[in-house]
Amino acid sequence: MSLELGSSCPVIVMDDADIEYAADAVALGGYINAGQVCISVQRVIVHEKVMANFLDALKPRVEAIKVGDPKSADTKVGTLISEAEAIRVEKSIATAVSEGATLLTGGARTGAIVMPAIVCGVNPKSAFAQDELFGPAIAVSSTTGITDAISIANDSPYGLGAGVFTKNMDNSIQAARELDAGSIHINWTPLWRADLMPYGGLKSSGIGKEGVRSTVNEMTEEKTIILHGRSW
Repeated sequence: MSLELGSSCPVIVMDDADIEYAADAVALGGYINAGQVCISVQRVIVHEKVMANFLDALKPRVEAIKVGDPKSADTKVGTLISEAEAIRVEKSIATAVSEGATLLTGGARTGAIVMPAIVCGVNPKSAFAQDELFGPAIAVSSTTGITDAISIANDSPYGLGAGVFTKNMDNSIQAARELDAGSIHINWTPLWRADLMPYGGLKSSGIGKEGVRSTVNEMTEEKTIILHGRSW
């Protein structure tokens, strides 16, 4: 049996990362399909040394996202599945702001559409970071280094996917070893998969793996045959 049960996917942006590249990736990974993807970017954990530069790069990219009719070819963010879900996302953003976070851009709702939002200064332990949002908004928090960033990323009931942007091989190896996630992307966001790879989460994100080989394994009955020679 395999169950994929959702997530609150983190992305880490280290101080040696290509900031423009990371901003491009997050602007895509956090908002496609109005954030209604299990491996959407929800939490962005940015090194404090590059926080200002990262937000300066990310904000115009998010504000440039075409929002509107999902049937239109140039629309990048359309409606949520229902107006009730849009109201839920709107309330989640408002709650985060009331708890001390800052709404950098977006968040306005019209019917079932919520404008792509960046929420900064989010407490990593708050509901906005911990609960699966499934909407077009990201929670940005700061970190002092790779060990602290991994600790923040892992402080979640979920573990489906994670990403880290860095040019440092030591950071990459540490993230690969220590992040509690079923798939870990170095220099990209979790919003990427191929059917041939094992796909599935840890912790409350589910059990088992999707993917061709994993599916074959799920449907295979294993037998162990032991051939014993007679004693002489």
